[in-house]
Amino acid sequence: MELYQLKLFVDLAEMGNFTRVANDNYVTQAAVTLQIRKLESELGVPLFHRTTRSVTLLEAGHRLLPYARDVLQKVQEATLSVRDTKSDVSGLVRVASVHSIGLYELPPYIRQFLKRFPGVNLRIDYRTSEEIYRSLHNGDIDVGLVAYPYEMPRIQCTPFMKDHLVVIVPDDHAFANKKAIKMAELNGQSLVQFSTETPTRRATDAALKEHNISVNVRMECDNIEILKQMVEVGFGIALLPKESLTRGDRAAGLRAVNLEDTEIERPIGILLLKNAPRFKAVRAFVASLTGQVPDKDAARDGKLEPSEIKTS
Repeated sequence: MELYQLKLFVDLAEMGNFTRVANDNYVTQAAVTLQIRKLESELGVPLFHRTTRSVTLLEAGHRLLPYARDVLQKVQEATLSVRDTKSDVSGLVRVASVHSIGLYELPPYIRQFLKRFPGVNLRIDYRTSEEIYRSLHNGDIDVGLVAYPYEMPRIQCTPFMKDHLVVIVPDDHAFANKKAIKMAELNGQSLVQFSTETPTRRATDAALKEHNISVNVRMECDNIEILKQMVEVGFGIALLPKESLTRGDRAAGLRAVNLEDTEIERPIGILLLKNAPRFKAVRAFVASLTGQVPDKDAARDGKLEPSEIKTS
């Protein structure tokens, strides 16, 4: 039984598709099939039920899966632990963030971190809050960043920053020339909103309910960029994080209007798995988030260019 076979086995169990596994591992589909057959031959039992449309685990495969994941995780931890004895800070930090934080809040911190620790590689994925909690539990990421964080038995939360929500409107809207409006002025307005399962949407709905505000939700979406585009074309206005409005958005005609009589705070937290190994690179990254004040002007337009994120 080889580590490479276990890696392909876990990938196939999760993806359920030989072609996707082959593409992800930069090998041919035939090579994946061969390694899986060798593993099954060595164990003496079939691990997957194969049809022309799907690949699913059999009972033996279900039993092997947690052990295979644990072996791969331990090998990765052992490798990182040995490398961590080097004096310099290097290695991979796996980060997952919700879109609005990763696109607008995080970039200046990442830029300063990579300048200070050029030997570190960052892998940044954008996921929903629920996916980030699940990924931490599974050991798939080292650090998570979510809005409205909450602790769980195996997950600790460290405060990162607080943002607040503002009303984003197009420049031809009645609110566009106002610095602030009262919450009651939102009554009857057409809004584009985050999906109902997102923490920011739940906070928005609670604030509207508290003030007895009724709005017409014309669209729901998890992608903040799409929401801003819908505001730009006049489909509705939106309650979005203040930091999400970039210079490019302003040039495109979007305006941010404060709420005069209420503030919808949006706390942001750093999530870490309790009692998990934290190597130098991870510790340095978390320290950079909690201990330094980034130069926001260095963030250019508020978003980090993909070329500035080093991946392994």
